[in-house]
Parts: sequence; C-alpha cells; structure tokens
Amino acid sequence: MNILTIDLEEWFHAVFETDPAGWNDKKVRIYHNTEFLLKTLKEHNLKATFFVVGWIARQHPDLIKRIHQEGFEIGSHSDNHRTAYMFTKAEFKDDVKRSIESLEMLTGEKVKLFRAPYFSITNSTGDYLETLLENGIEIDSSICCGVTKYGGFKDFKTGNPCLINFGNSYLKEYPMSTYQFFNRHLIFSGGGYFRLLPLFIIKMLLKKLPYNMTYFHPHDFDEAPPAMDISFKDNIRRTIGTKAAQNKFKRMLSSVNFIDIAASNQITNWSKVPVVNL
Repeated sequence: MNILTIDLEEWFHAVFETDPAGWNDKKVRIYHNTEFLLKTLKEHNLKATFFVVGWIARQHPDLIKRIHQEGFEIGSHSDNHRTAYMFTKAEFKDDVKRSIESLEMLTGEKVKLFRAPYFSITNSTGDYLETLLENGIEIDSSICCGVTKYGGFKDFKTGNPCLINFGNSYLKEYPMSTYQFFNRHLIFSGGGYFRLLPLFIIKMLLKKLPYNMTYFHPHDFDEAPPAMDISFKDNIRRTIGTKAAQNKFKRMLSSVNFIDIAASNQITNWSKVPVVNL
C-alpha cells in the first residue's frame, strides 16, 4: 500500500525560522509549483491527499477551491506551519481549529485529517494528538519513527497504520514510513529525502515494504527556488535535487501504484491494526 500525500505550503515554509510577519512580502511560488502537481496527477490518473496550511487557504482561496473541485481530499497542515512543541496543548488545539475553520469555509466539507508540520509530534507532545479528536479530526499522519531536524517520535511502537488509544476514543494514525537499518529508522519517501536519494533505491523500498506513506511539497519541484538568507547547510537541504525532481516524480508515478488516504482508509482493516497507548 503506497499512499500519496502533498503538504501544501509555500517555499519559505521549508525553513522553520521564517517570521510569519514577513510572509506577505515574499514571492508567490505556490501556483506555479502546485500546477505541476495537479497536471502530473491528472496525467497519471491518480488521487492524492492534500494537507493544507490554514494561512495558505486564506491567502489563496481560489487554489484550495480548485484542488477540492478536482476531487482531491483535503486535510489540515496546521494554521501557521509552526512545530507542535512550540505550543502548549491548548494553543495547539486552537491552531488546528483555526486551520480547520479556514478550510471548511472554502470546501463546505468537514475536515477529518491532520498532519503536523515537520512531523513535530514528539515523545513529549504525543498527548497533543488527543485534542485532534476534540476538533473532529479522525485520521492523523504526524508521527515519524525516525529522527528529523525538527521532530520525530523515536519511541513510537509501530511504523504501520495503527489506532492511538485515548481511553474512550481512538485516533487513526498513518505514520511516516521508514526503512529500519540496524537500529535506525531511515526516511526515504518524501521531501528532501526523495530529492536526495537515487530513484532506484526509492522504488526498490516502495515495492519491498508493505506500507509506504509519501509526502511531497510544491517547493520540492521548484526549478528556480528563491534565495533565502539562511545557513549554507540549510540552503543545501532546501534546494538539493529540485531541478531534477519533476522528472523523477513522473518516473516514480509511472512505475509504482499509489492511492490517497481516503482509499487507504477504506481498505485498511482497523480491527486488526496495532493499538498504541501514549
């Protein structure tokens, strides 16, 4: 089962330290890069789940309406693309609520999916996920068993679809897929990892593992990413492989079968998946 998801955010959201106060003054690239994704998905007759930042929905409502009208599933990717651990539990709940309200106003449908920016639900913020249920979220995809620069939940019990138990209620979880190499969980199926790794390795792992959650951003496919005043290391991480990513993405879609989360939810036997207690 290979799941295709898009985190709909701008190019400057790739860097954690950007100040929201200056976002309105930055170059708009999301239309150009999302157009590539929509066109490519249509060419391959594929559906993907779009996790949308609330700020993006308010800035570019026409884009969100188009994605919805073309039949793509829409979930929340937070309101202002801040890491979960920057908030208290109550603040996290409010941030998610604002994003949901912005999206539902445009789509007219209940938002039932969520993904935290940077997979930033960690060992210390796992209980924040309980507030998703209070906001009407039924499916989460915020957990990554591997360690990332801004997140990672290294003690999470499974890398496969599971139910997170909050006493009287359960949250469906689709964690980020990783490949276990000795004692390390290696990420390979999205973002900068996709841009960096050779395609033959990605395809081999997608076909080898029974469950794969992918994640891509419009800025992964920007052939001319705008300059940013950031460290050399962060700039390399942000731009490496972008020039070749469009062709690489098309080649991957041509050789591997994908579905969206909605289709996966239909075929997953939730009575048989692991139950995780946080």
